[in-house]
Amino acid sequence: MIEIDNIVKSFRDARAVDQVSMVIEPHTICALVGTSGSGKTTLLRMINRLVQPTSGQIRVDGKDVLNAPAYELRRQMGYVIQGHGLFPHWTIAQNVGTVPSLLGWSRADTDRRVDELLELFQLNPATYRHRMPHQLSGGQRQRVGVARALAAKPNILLMDEPFGALDPVTRKKAQEELRIIQQKFGTTIVLVTHDMEEAIELGDRIAVMDKGHLLQHAKPAEIIAAPATEFVRELVGTTDRAFRLLSLAPVGDHLEAGTAEGEPLDASCTLRTAYSELLWSGRRAAPVTRDGQVIGIVTLEGLGRLAARP
Repeated sequence: MIEIDNIVKSFRDARAVDQVSMVIEPHTICALVGTSGSGKTTLLRMINRLVQPTSGQIRVDGKDVLNAPAYELRRQMGYVIQGHGLFPHWTIAQNVGTVPSLLGWSRADTDRRVDELLELFQLNPATYRHRMPHQLSGGQRQRVGVARALAAKPNILLMDEPFGALDPVTRKKAQEELRIIQQKFGTTIVLVTHDMEEAIELGDRIAVMDKGHLLQHAKPAEIIAAPATEFVRELVGTTDRAFRLLSLAPVGDHLEAGTAEGEPLDASCTLRTAYSELLWSGRRAAPVTRDGQVIGIVTLEGLGRLAARP
């Protein structure tokens, strides 16, 4: 658990973070979202003491982060930045094994962990462990950056605009991989983003910041349905609110009886994905499957009714 208690960070006469208090529950993803200069990156960096707070307290599992040497604290947390931040003259294996080596892991244990993570991110160790960063695509380098942050099995992963430099297709895949990895390891993730769509897609809770202040900290559905301020309302957007709500629920929870032809949709996909698929394919309905078995259908009309709900 990360407890942020009345944190202030002053720069000259201004406050980059002003009396922010919040609790980030274990094994969840908290998305810090806001415009440039809102204080979200400063707040993130205070968790691992890359920035020192002017006042207030941050506790991790009940322990004040200021009571531990900064280098020890940082080695216990993964940290991922935009553009991956890999060491250009080190191999992929050396990059991923950086923190385990600093912590004194044996060579054999480090090598096993490197191979485990490369396989997890679908990068064959035999092919990729000896390559250099410039020999990988942008999406592959970003995956290696996340693998490096997870190498020492941290309980907390801090991510500062990790997917901002990726093209939309690669970014979407990276987001999906992150959610899978988070569920597999149970890691607590604090993610900074300026993209509300990304925050809704990934966050178990979203913290909206503006001018150093925390405006709202809530589940995505609450942020969308009941924005606390006009700024939050504008950030969410009014025309897209209904469709963003559709992105929070799986098709399997809103099945209709009947039959439909064509390519089936998996029950785990979101209502928004189903709506888009039906619109693009020109179909009025599609079968829905779970574990390969048809369990019902979803219709364009039914999705339209859900989107129109207040």
